[in-house]
Parts: sequence; C-alpha cells; structure tokens
Amino acid sequence: MKLFEKKQQISRKEFRDTLRKKNPIVPGTYRKLFSFPERKEMEKRLFGKRLKTHTFKEKYKRLIQGVGIKKYKISDPSKKRIMDKKIRFLKKLGGI
Repeated sequence: MKLFEKKQQISRKEFRDTLRKKNPIVPGTYRKLFSFPERKEMEKRLFGKRLKTHTFKEKYKRLIQGVGIKKYKISDPSKKRIMDKKIRFLKKLGGI
C-alpha cells in the first residue's frame, strides 16, 4: 500500500498505522530493517511536535528532499548510508 496512491493528503493516524504495519525493509539493502523507535522518529519529523492532523503529498516530497540535502552535508559515511536508507524507505512508503 502506498500512502499517496489516490489521495493528496493523509491523516496522522493513517500514517502511524501504516508505519506500524508496513514491512520496514529498506529497498535495496536485503533485509535491513528499521526498528519501531526509528519509524516513530520519522513520524515526528513529518508531522512535527505540534499536533497536526493531516499532511499533504507535496509536504511529504519536500520532507524527503530536505533529508536528502542534510545527507550531503554529513561528512561521516556511515551516517550518510543511514540517511540514504531512510530516504529510500520514505519514498517507497509514500509511493514517490
């Protein structure tokens, strides 16, 4: 299931439920999994600390682009790989 397959916005509850149920395998890494706390951190980054009920497809794309920009500013190669995995996971999850 892709989050933004037929919708332009999703609720926070829908995103949280999808993260809990979705297979956390990162594409292209052959069974590398994200733990539940890591997926929960991704939710907080997308929706922020304030109580927001919905997010839009364009905001989701901008979030992924922002993570990509941060990845290029990191000098540690292992941290870059982790950021790259998060980007691939979020793209696959959102259907982008």
